[in-house]
Amino acid sequence: MEYENVLRDWLLGLIAALLAAIALSTTPAGESYLGVLAPVVVVLAVVTFLAFVLITGAFLVYTASFRD
Repeated sequence: MEYENVLRDWLLGLIAALLAAIALSTTPAGESYLGVLAPVVVVLAVVTFLAFVLITGAFLVYTASFRD
């Protein structure tokens, strides 16, 4: 199984969920849904941020391993 595709799809799903939350916040009817989903949105935002930090750190360590 290709883990790169799973990771990419997972991160794209998180980003899509966050964009959906932003779209909900722009409509008056969406505010009622967003009130219920607020804790989930916060967790998704934190997980997305940490995933990007980990991927960036892994990339920097990987590229640093090629230094002579």
